[in-house]
Amino acid sequence: MNIFIIGMNLTSLILSKALVNTGCVVHVLPYSKKSSNFSTRTIGISKSNLNFINKNILSLSIKKFHNIKKISIFSEREEEIIKFYNNGENLFSLVEVNRFYDVLYNNLKFDKNFKIRKLKSKNFKKEYDLIINCEKNNFISRKYFSKKFKKSYNSTAYTAIISHQKIKNIEAKQYFTNFGPLAFLPLAPKITSVVFSAYKSSKANDKNFKKLVLNFSKNLNIKKFSKIQKAKLDFSIARNYYFENILSFGDSLHQIHPLAGQGFNMTIRDLKILINIIKSKIDYGLEVDSSCLKNFEELTKSKNFIFSEGVNLIQDIFRIKKYFGNNRLNNIIKKIGKNKKINNFFVKIADEGLSNFNY
Repeated sequence: MNIFIIGMNLTSLILSKALVNTGCVVHVLPYSKKSSNFSTRTIGISKSNLNFINKNILSLSIKKFHNIKKISIFSEREEEIIKFYNNGENLFSLVEVNRFYDVLYNNLKFDKNFKIRKLKSKNFKKEYDLIINCEKNNFISRKYFSKKFKKSYNSTAYTAIISHQKIKNIEAKQYFTNFGPLAFLPLAPKITSVVFSAYKSSKANDKNFKKLVLNFSKNLNIKKFSKIQKAKLDFSIARNYYFENILSFGDSLHQIHPLAGQGFNMTIRDLKILINIIKSKIDYGLEVDSSCLKNFEELTKSKNFIFSEGVNLIQDIFRIKKYFGNNRLNNIIKKIGKNKKINNFFVKIADEGLSNFNY
């Protein structure tokens, strides 16, 4: 089976590795070059998704990931509102995008079923059984997947990596400040990734970002601040997942707010389903064709939409200043968080998404 993937990013590489493992021949078009803005980006991978990657795609070195055992949510006044934990077990693992990208690429470049190619003909649709688009701003997206549910978060993500004194660093922290959510994501005992989703109204800049980080990290004794990088935050989810034998995937398919760390995890859950469909076709000696894409859409579309809107709801609740400043609401959230069954429910959703929900 011949599959053409458009895009040379983390999603396209992990998808390529999963596909070559099934025996497919995968050609990748690097539509845009690997950008330098990868350097301060990190991703969180849920426990169940990391287990899936290790068992079915590529066995990853534990040293490249940093395990998180607790997530704590704080108010502007640094009052803990809610915390998530799972009896000392890992909730998710963090890794720098650059490091993960390099691991995947270095493994794939020696695989005979993987090849990077240039687009020589506009008739490439006929050359391949399936075409999977992993780029959100290319000719394929504009031509076949322009109809989307979209909204602007009116926010800009500021990212940086800080070096600090050695601490245990197994707790991810998120502060819902009046200027936007500020997250501290541990990468190592002396290294932490910082993500600030600055509201447009805050008129944030690099100087204000640094000041905010310093204000909420007085216990870290920061020694070094990396280059600060920025990206606009928007929500989008495709109305149609495929056209003929072309599938929209990854950021091309859906983009959500980073506050819950669920964007890449949604993609991995999609990947599980897509690979199972393709593998089943191959095992039964059936053609890998557009019927795979129809099946994929049927199994993922409603769940992805509901999950995305759930993340949007969380973002909207904490963005509304009058709600966030309301002690009564904070107390309600605290009581919810202290309920073990509810806490376990949210931990399960963050880990597995809506994978085990049928409706």
